[in-house]
Amino acid sequence: MGQRLTILLLLITTISHGQQRDFELRSIKFGGLDFSTTREAITKSFGKAKNVQTNYQCGFFVNSQAGGPYYQLVYTDFNYIGSDKEKFFLQNVNFDIKGRIKINYNDKELSGKTTKDDFSKIFGDSAKEYFEKHLQENKLMLFSKKSDDGAIFTFKNGRLIRFEYWTPC
Repeated sequence: MGQRLTILLLLITTISHGQQRDFELRSIKFGGLDFSTTREAITKSFGKAKNVQTNYQCGFFVNSQAGGPYYQLVYTDFNYIGSDKEKFFLQNVNFDIKGRIKINYNDKELSGKTTKDDFSKIFGDSAKEYFEKHLQENKLMLFSKKSDDGAIFTFKNGRLIRFEYWTPC
């Protein structure tokens, strides 16, 4: 319940501050793979994962939808979510402080070494203004262009620690 409330408040705060839709999830690459990819490509790149069934009540990955059933491919520092009928999507990444775990966004690199200032340079004025207005805020949501989904980026001590794929409920 607390996590849902946090996400709801984050969404309301983000929307009320006019986040621009200049962010594109499809511009993300992880481990050389596109943001959405096949199970086979994921397994080839990262090895066998632990399969975890999902039971979401709303959003893009509800098992009763035509593309289901959905499940997660769980690795130590990241997960993918999807189904065998559709592609899998990079669900989350936990970054390490040494910067070994990386996401590429276009030609830019995001890692545990990425600061809020670095992030603002990559994602522009909307991110910079958000951090300036909300000095203590450690989460920022960017909506994907021409879509209802987006990503939540979490910072700790001024550094990027987590990427999460977000879908509306």
